[in-house]
Amino acid sequence: MWVGTQRSADRCTGIRVDLVNKDSIAFVTSDGILQDINQSKLNPVGKLIDRIDIDGIESHLLESEFIENVECYYDNSNTMVIEARQLVPVMRVFDEGQSYYINRQGKRMSADGEYYVDVPIVEGHFDDKLKPTRLIPIIDYVAKNEVLSTLVSMYVVRDSCNICFVPSISGHIVNLGNGKDLESKFAKLKLFYQKVMPVKGWNTYKEISLKWDYQVVGTLRSKAEIEEVQYNPDEDEMAPDMEMIQLDRENSNNMVVDDVTNIEKAESDANANSHSTDTAKTPEQRVANTFNKTN
Repeated sequence: MWVGTQRSADRCTGIRVDLVNKDSIAFVTSDGILQDINQSKLNPVGKLIDRIDIDGIESHLLESEFIENVECYYDNSNTMVIEARQLVPVMRVFDEGQSYYINRQGKRMSADGEYYVDVPIVEGHFDDKLKPTRLIPIIDYVAKNEVLSTLVSMYVVRDSCNICFVPSISGHIVNLGNGKDLESKFAKLKLFYQKVMPVKGWNTYKEISLKWDYQVVGTLRSKAEIEEVQYNPDEDEMAPDMEMIQLDRENSNNMVVDDVTNIEKAESDANANSHSTDTAKTPEQRVANTFNKTN
């Protein structure tokens, strides 16, 4: 009873703002948070602690698009400590004229000239059914692989079954389908870059689709636009009537796939060694040589 009486008589002696990740980005400052609290008439200094709405202060600060998380508490001297984490963007979205950053939880921060964060670019139209956070597993997968990080320049989302990326090689776009089974799909892309593109030419296809098992579907640049196949996004992916390049099923089954840089090709050592020296003078040659290196 004595402890409760003493606490109810205590007053807040001050405010201290701790920015958890202030060294990585600089969207907000401690002074800015203090100024916001003063302007909003939420300054707790001098007030009885049991009369201070600590949850209300947290909720108010979380309304800022620049803050990802807030926790308020008192230290031993009755100073209110405001521990804030700035929003950490994982991608920048371009959606029908709007541009914004989002974090892993999908919270948005407007993108303007004052702030710039080097994160993957995503273009598409999103809503409650198809959210930008759908791409986070793909972005994470690519970020963990040095070759893929160099290859992928941006993402283009047409719908939930046509998630594409624009490679650093000019001339085509790569369709990942629904974005699942990434190891298998990037393994097929590697085989395609190794075996087909050097023969067919790097500007032959305007789109390379990895959506279907054991085959890569290439849309020729010289052909007229093919009517889009009607499909139900909830059903299995369907193969459209385009030029198909069938990957050898037995060869594919014999490949050990950890990631795209660790595929054991079913080729002779002589053929593999012929690509061991990177003498590329164009982006296409650099990517082709990188994919042909053995590990």
